[in-house]
Amino acid sequence: MRRGRRATIAACVFLAVAAAPAAALAQTVDELYASGVKARQAQNFDEAADLLRRALALKPDNADALVQLGFAELGRNDLPAAREAFSKALSLAPAYLDASFGMAQIEFRSGNLDAALPLAEKVSRAAPGNTDAAALVANIRKAQQASSKAKPAAATAGKPRLPRPDPVAGLMEEGRRLRASGELPEAEKAYRRALRLAPKNTDILVALGLVAGSQQKFDEAGHFFDQALAIEPGLLDARLGKVRLAIWQGDVPGALAMIDDVLGTAPENVEALGLDARISLLEQNYARAEQSFQRVLAIDPRNAEALVGIGDVRRARGDDGAARDAYRQALALEPGSRDIEQRLAAPPPRKWRFDLGSEVSDLTDGLGDWTDSSAGLAYRLTPRTTISGRTRVATRYGRTDVQIEGRIDQAFSPTVSAYALAAATPDADFLARYSIGAGASWQIMAPAKAFGPFSLNIDTRYDDFANAEITTISPWVQAYVLDGRLGLSARWVHAADDIGTRADGYVLRADLALTPGVNVFGGYADAPEISDGTLVPTRTVFGGISWDVTDPLTLRASLAHEQRPTFDRTIFGLGLTTRF
Repeated sequence: MRRGRRATIAACVFLAVAAAPAAALAQTVDELYASGVKARQAQNFDEAADLLRRALALKPDNADALVQLGFAELGRNDLPAAREAFSKALSLAPAYLDASFGMAQIEFRSGNLDAALPLAEKVSRAAPGNTDAAALVANIRKAQQASSKAKPAAATAGKPRLPRPDPVAGLMEEGRRLRASGELPEAEKAYRRALRLAPKNTDILVALGLVAGSQQKFDEAGHFFDQALAIEPGLLDARLGKVRLAIWQGDVPGALAMIDDVLGTAPENVEALGLDARISLLEQNYARAEQSFQRVLAIDPRNAEALVGIGDVRRARGDDGAARDAYRQALALEPGSRDIEQRLAAPPPRKWRFDLGSEVSDLTDGLGDWTDSSAGLAYRLTPRTTISGRTRVATRYGRTDVQIEGRIDQAFSPTVSAYALAAATPDADFLARYSIGAGASWQIMAPAKAFGPFSLNIDTRYDDFANAEITTISPWVQAYVLDGRLGLSARWVHAADDIGTRADGYVLRADLALTPGVNVFGGYADAPEISDGTLVPTRTVFGGISWDVTDPLTLRASLAHEQRPTFDRTIFGLGLTTRF
């Protein structure tokens, strides 16, 4: 009996051991592959080759792993090993364009230009948006031209010579590799060395413009693009470079005008369509953005950048689930992409905001204290529309008023927005019985490195008190400097009641970001205050701080001192905002 039981246990153990590797195997292959791709993208070619070979030991017919191994071996400059990997991939998947592109690079580096050109041209024709393939075609042709010029000289000398590798093409390839790995200063050095050898080479000038622009050297970038256009008017790459430069500088209208001009002459250019989509996304023109990204995918179905763009459009529209589906499709095409992984790691957008605040005022001359507390809840109905409600409880000299307010905020474009509100106080003692208000904001200058954004704003309000009706109009301007860290605003306040009393004043304020999570503000006001239906001239010094404790939670504190004709008032305030 015991022997039978032992045999049964042994059989179960055997079956469990036999069954377990099947589930673990696929996971191990996937993990090794993803780690290998990350290592290759980080230029750790030895580590990448080791990881990918381990993945292939578990699954030898994995064409994706073979292609990635080929590129890792290219990074190590082991051309025979790279050729073997790409050849195996093509035997498994003859239409695998990345494998053909890898073979083209091997033939080019080996000096077999006649074999390299048709391979590179095949990839370029099949994927018009593949800029690397287009650049390789151009470099091969230039090398062929240099080789044809070298042949007569070799024949005259009576000595056969092998064509030397084109140093310009080598430096261009080095610059492209460094730029792809994020080493922009080193990439710029490689391109400048190439430019010294070929001062009229427009490909080098465009590459330098892109690298300079990525480092926010905007004047230099524009100079390089203009040089390329002076040599070859209408050069598409240089025109697209100027579009990117306008985007980097925040000139969205200028970028849109230029991309419309480019699409007029190259309507099926994948890069131009992608830029058009990105500009439309900045303008919140989501329909046009998605249409352009879809046109890219119709031309190049494996374009991961377009899939990421579609995800961005869906996220901007508030559909986070659909956005994540697009990001996952893009990640399947570009495993290990840090940019895509960061998008997937981002938490779903928080549509609710809860605000809670309370102020206590100390009055001089033994007049006691005032309190003013509020609680508000806001909901982002759409990416452009937010609705909110607020309840305010205020006490003055032993009397209490409760006010209820509703508000709607609407963004009509990235630069123009407006709001409207209405408030009511049942059985009002000192607050307005009802109020209506509206305002608008117009950003007339986009954010830039040194200055901006700059906006013009206006607030208007009508308050109906038991003993008076007061209208307030307040236009103001706001500007940011120091990379947006310092905000400055100036407000003019004009108030008038229903019996002809008028009062004017101003408010000056500065906001400073000490750290990404800590902001302070301060200012001075000499403007009328509305107190129990009366316009009271008031001078105020105020300041405060806000602290983003976590992503969803912000704490606030403020202090102000008012000088009024009959008493002084010191105000202490605390508050918090949480988003969910």
